[in-house]
Amino acid sequence: MKQKIKIVIADDHQIFIEGIKALIKENDPVSMVGEARDGETLMQLLKIKKPDVVLMDLNMPRMNGIEATRQIKALYPLVRIIGLTMHDDTSNISDMMKAGASGYLLKTTGKQELIGAISRVNKGEKYLSNEVSTKLLESMFTEESEKVMPVQSRKVEFTKREMDIIRLIAQELTNVEIAAKLNNSPMTIITHRKNLLRKLGVKNTAGLVKYAVQNGLLE
Repeated sequence: MKQKIKIVIADDHQIFIEGIKALIKENDPVSMVGEARDGETLMQLLKIKKPDVVLMDLNMPRMNGIEATRQIKALYPLVRIIGLTMHDDTSNISDMMKAGASGYLLKTTGKQELIGAISRVNKGEKYLSNEVSTKLLESMFTEESEKVMPVQSRKVEFTKREMDIIRLIAQELTNVEIAAKLNNSPMTIITHRKNLLRKLGVKNTAGLVKYAVQNGLLE
């Protein structure tokens, strides 16, 4: 019989821990061997339990998830860690991965993706959910756009699709919402947005909308 992947969960919300317990069934390839409500308790627990993977929340009392991840990787380098949290901002994602995490998931993740992520990091792979990957790509494109030079005093021409995207951005729609309206993927919209920022020589969405208003593109 194939040995199950032993997991420990660290989260300061007991109701979430109970939810994870309820998700894991006897025939699943993972087995929960421990739980902790804060980072310090987790460190004590790891002296007794020998998990393969830790599911780590970020905001916990007595030691947050990022610091706990650093300490675990220093003391138990073979233990894999997955950030499992509500925080989808790029600074937390980046800090968690730099601390030594092998994966990052949001708490909206379904059972199949969670178990799949656990299996993959247990094999030594990295795993980021689609939402997390999109956030990092958006951040990367924004940083690149901030390096462009200001647009020269010339007429800028736009395709019909670019005009559609500019107007929808001005309506405060997200990349996912714009993609749904235009029957494109979110990544296609992100690429269009990046190209628009570069074409106009503006740093961010506010600059794009300002240009559109000043040049009558929204009329």
